[in-house]
Amino acid sequence: MKSPALKTFLAGAAFGIGVTVLFLYAQKPHCFVTSLETIAEMGRSRRAKEEKNKFLRKRLKAMGFSDKEINENL
Repeated sequence: MKSPALKTFLAGAAFGIGVTVLFLYAQKPHCFVTSLETIAEMGRSRRAKEEKNKFLRKRLKAMGFSDKEINENL
């Protein structure tokens, strides 16, 4: 059970973070959008790499390589 002081603190912290983000966005919206696009691109490239490794793992497994050999090379 949370104390009322903790709830108030968490609400104030969330409000402060929200106001800060809105303030930064209002001053330089292109900077905020660029950073979000960068984060999204990093996520896409990570997922693409995972899919590539998954595909290669299946191919190497079908060729007869052991899990140990696959892990050493991927």
